[in-house]
Amino acid sequence: MSIDQARNNRTNVPGVFAALFSNATVDQVYARYGLFLLRVAIGIDWIAHAFLKISRGMYTHEALLAKNGITPLLAWPTFSVEVVGGVAILLGWYTRQWAAFLLVFLAVVVWIKWPVGWGYSNQGGGWEYPLFWLVAQAALVLAGSGAFALQTTSGVAESK
Repeated sequence: MSIDQARNNRTNVPGVFAALFSNATVDQVYARYGLFLLRVAIGIDWIAHAFLKISRGMYTHEALLAKNGITPLLAWPTFSVEVVGGVAILLGWYTRQWAAFLLVFLAVVVWIKWPVGWGYSNQGGGWEYPLFWLVAQAALVLAGSGAFALQTTSGVAESK
């Protein structure tokens, strides 16, 4: 029994609960709200991560970039792209494009953290947490903006 069938038949609570865990397909009604929550979490994370650079001082960020073989001249541009991209993702404006573009940033972080090891609790922070965000953001790229997005069409015909 699907969630929709359980909902439409006014089945008792255990029937709806069982349908939640036996349904392997995407729920056409609620999936867009799940994507909305994912989009908000990712957007807020990018914005917070960007402003963390400012709170620590941009010299610290420049030094971190230099330590990892990346020119310190990218400190302010990376801050700017993270803020603009985070706001765009949060609001649902070209979500897929911004999320895909910012995947490059996450891939670089995973690459930099690789020698530290898996655990993010390792000294220097491992690649566990950045990889999680990379995969979550890749899911957003594949699935789209979800509910309450400023831009709801991609210009490509959507199939149903």
